[in-house]
Amino acid sequence: MAYQQVAQDSALAAKVAASGGVYFAGGDQGRITQALNLPDGTQSALLKAVWQVYQKGGVIAGSSAGAAIMSSTMFYDAQAVLPTLHNGVTDGKEIAPGLGFIGDEVFIDQHAIIRGRFARMLPVMLKKNYKLGLGIDENTAMWVKGRREVEIIGYKGAILLDLSGASVDAKQSAFNLSNAKISYLDTGDKFDLVKKQLTPAADKEALDISKPYFSTPRFFPDILGNTAVVDLLQDLIDNKQEKVLGLAFAEPRLGTTLEQAGFEFSFSRTPESRGYFSAALGGENYTVWNVRLDVRPILLKPSLYRYR
Repeated sequence: MAYQQVAQDSALAAKVAASGGVYFAGGDQGRITQALNLPDGTQSALLKAVWQVYQKGGVIAGSSAGAAIMSSTMFYDAQAVLPTLHNGVTDGKEIAPGLGFIGDEVFIDQHAIIRGRFARMLPVMLKKNYKLGLGIDENTAMWVKGRREVEIIGYKGAILLDLSGASVDAKQSAFNLSNAKISYLDTGDKFDLVKKQLTPAADKEALDISKPYFSTPRFFPDILGNTAVVDLLQDLIDNKQEKVLGLAFAEPRLGTTLEQAGFEFSFSRTPESRGYFSAALGGENYTVWNVRLDVRPILLKPSLYRYR
């Protein structure tokens, strides 16, 4: 039976509607939406049944691609992170409608920390006018209750992006962003999507930013690298240094004499920034709140070094 027929199967839809939860597996989010939406864009019987489960208080869950479909806009045929910053996104190509279970006010992405995808969220949020973005990482869950409160559960955490006070220099053709806010939410942390209020995990204690633990200046040459953004945020919030820079650029081509386009990510501690810490789980667990983020296009010289 073709998937279009399955999506309209009334007996199967009735079974789904009677269930207490629905789980979307990972893979290709485009296939999920293609299977559940009819060609004219309306909901299939199966998707209507999933919404019935949600509206009666059931659990709608998903991993990877199954998490991407939770917002009303999702990445579809996405480029890598750096090309996304360079080229932007187009409706129907790099991005497409998701299923929207979290509502229209929050953008969702996944693998945000391990793969540096927090950065690719920014062009989408600007294009679709999202003020809040949540980027979940691997081995981690965001438990969203009633489209209002988000609780982080798991090994890693989530990146929260707030563009409510951000601006763009329209005279600059390359991607740029000023005065965004970035936070790192760790396991046990809660965030109110309506009030924009953070409740740190019960075992977390507030850091005294006037007495920082670290004093060594830091610089991150690959801010899109594995966990780099979280390492930076944790170091910045507990450091004498009030600003840390990170770069995003492609590997230089051998033999080229041309300057290479990239981006500077500037992270700054402000009077609104807060940090929280716990060692209760056997490691060093930080929560980082409201760090300023600015992104500027840059040109890198073709040679990083020369022989003496």
